[in-house]
Amino acid sequence: MKKNHIIIIAIVFLILFGALAFLSTSPRDSDATNAIIHNATLNVSSEGPIELSKILEDIKTADYYKGYDNETVKWMESLGNKYVFVSDDALVVMDKSDSDKIPSIFACDVIFYEIFSCDILENHTLGNVKYPKDVLYVKNVKYIREEAFYFEV
Repeated sequence: MKKNHIIIIAIVFLILFGALAFLSTSPRDSDATNAIIHNATLNVSSEGPIELSKILEDIKTADYYKGYDNETVKWMESLGNKYVFVSDDALVVMDKSDSDKIPSIFACDVIFYEIFSCDILENHTLGNVKYPKDVLYVKNVKYIREEAFYFEV
């Protein structure tokens, strides 16, 4: 009789241990690329916004983006009529109403960076390109400030 109790306890323990192991590795927790990040602060070039369709054309044709991820480009195409600001390491995609909140300045001998907060809804990568970039889809833009960096002559 004692052997039966030990076997039953061992089976219950194994089932509980297996369930805990499964729950701790659930894909919904490990898929960070689609987790919403609230109130993120981003820094982009002031020379924008650029229509998403123009960025997509560049990605498909320019050597700079050779080796891009097809799935990311398909996802970008599915976003429709959006606008993009560029940073050193990301393409930041947003609606027109959000892009209108960020000033655009084109100037010589100076670089302007626009700093804003937003919610990052999705984050994808362009893949194995020469200069890798993330593609961030954002909403709820709140403009913070501008920084200028002047070139010395």
